[in-house]
Amino acid sequence: MKKEFRLLGTRLVILGLVLASCASPSAAPVGVQTPGPAETSSPRPPASATPTPKQAVGQPRYGGSITRVRENYPDTLDPHFFRGGTWWGEVLSPAYNGLLKLDDKMELAPDLVEKWEQPNELTYLLHLRQGVKFHDTPTMKGRELTAEDVKYNLQRMATEDPKFFRRWQFQIISSIETPDRYTIKITLKSPTAPFIEYLALPFNYIVGREAVEKFGDLGREEAGTGPFQMKSWTEKISYKLVRNPNYFINGVPYLDEVNVVVVPDSATRLAAFRSGRADYVLLSVSDFKMLQKSNPKVVASDIPRNQTFLTFYPGRKPFDDQRVRQAFSLAIDRQAVIDLVMEGEAELTSPVYGPAASWRLPVDELKRLYKPDIARAKTLMAEAGYPNGLPVEVKASAQRKEFADSLTVVAAQLKQIGVEVKQLVLEHTTLTANRAAGDYAALLHGGSPAFEVGERIVQYWRPGGMYFLKDDDLGKLIDEQQKAVNLSKRRELLNRFERLMIERAHVIFLFGYSEKLVRQAHVKGPLEPSIQSQHLVAYQWIEK
Repeated sequence: MKKEFRLLGTRLVILGLVLASCASPSAAPVGVQTPGPAETSSPRPPASATPTPKQAVGQPRYGGSITRVRENYPDTLDPHFFRGGTWWGEVLSPAYNGLLKLDDKMELAPDLVEKWEQPNELTYLLHLRQGVKFHDTPTMKGRELTAEDVKYNLQRMATEDPKFFRRWQFQIISSIETPDRYTIKITLKSPTAPFIEYLALPFNYIVGREAVEKFGDLGREEAGTGPFQMKSWTEKISYKLVRNPNYFINGVPYLDEVNVVVVPDSATRLAAFRSGRADYVLLSVSDFKMLQKSNPKVVASDIPRNQTFLTFYPGRKPFDDQRVRQAFSLAIDRQAVIDLVMEGEAELTSPVYGPAASWRLPVDELKRLYKPDIARAKTLMAEAGYPNGLPVEVKASAQRKEFADSLTVVAAQLKQIGVEVKQLVLEHTTLTANRAAGDYAALLHGGSPAFEVGERIVQYWRPGGMYFLKDDDLGKLIDEQQKAVNLSKRRELLNRFERLMIERAHVIFLFGYSEKLVRQAHVKGPLEPSIQSQHLVAYQWIEK
């Protein structure tokens, strides 16, 4: 125990030095990076600008800084290369804008676009705000944003280059026209219900063309229009953003600085928050309950955080046999996993998860579909040729404790049908490399939530997606729901997809859970309801 306290103390000292550095200029100026690796239906009526979210009680004050501590660091500073995780929210969201955004109610609102129209199922007219300027960096020099910049960004993201992970969202575009300096006309190849939501997703930010062309990507110079601009960063350690004096919304931001410090150890992050050296921290529900006992005035919002599931590589034995997959599903008691691993602080989930979860199958139906049946599971294993069970290897990431803990519980449950699980918990980057290469038979993994109801199922489960699924029936349903501009029809297709996905057991969904985004009581302004809404920092202030 003394050793643990000494280690914690050492980490706190290191953290203190990093946090102290956030109050003074750091070594890497803008343009110079330290060395390292680089529910809505459609069509819509016209929308007009809503400049600010509703504020919390109190009079906004100018000045001051906040520090956010987080567990990991960006693997890229180019928004269009983003693949997964939450780092972009804190590091990039203050620096960039999208064409649209999600407001403090997680509803679509204008951002760079002042208003939009959809005259028919294939056509969108976007009307840009006038006078929006890029940051005054060595390359962008504070020039005005125009329709040609938007066209360039949409074409950049629609490339075939696999670095652009969400290129499929823009490859549905047939043509882009710029009839004048502030108008963009987009024509799609076919009706796509969520297209307008894609324009609000934070990894589809608008970036400056000159910086991309000069450097090849945005790893060395930030090129945004946001309320804050990147002043300096020490790779993998800390990121400093300062107020943009030329932001297009008058009067904001209120803060002078936003600092993001990478602190991998959860105990050290919590200690930094308790001591007041950090203003924001993301905590598990159980850690938040403990924190409240000593810091009762802290403010928190629930953030849909992760969905944990067991997935199988398509066509790889023994999981090429649907009966084996179904037997695994019937042998797993999901509620027991939730109770043992998450202390009951989680929920049953389906393929649809996140802020869009209201679209999913009812919980009562999920309970019925997920009801354990050991006798039936044994029968299916025997029919598949494994009457005495079999050995399997399951890989999991060490990034989150619940992955390894869930694997241990699942392994114990599968013993009931003769399955001996070899548990292989890998460092997260190794695990993701294995996943990307298809180097697994079974994988216990997780996915962060998405605002747009169909985004994750397209990314993950469509043929050619992240998990290599090759089910034409499921792929057809995914494609159909993407094109269903009628809300009721789309919901019906999504529910059919969910039921078929659960029946065929390509993926065994275990649970989903929220965490608490906690801030100090002296931080005022709108709460952030999602990891996709950290741009709201522009409307927050310090009141001490």
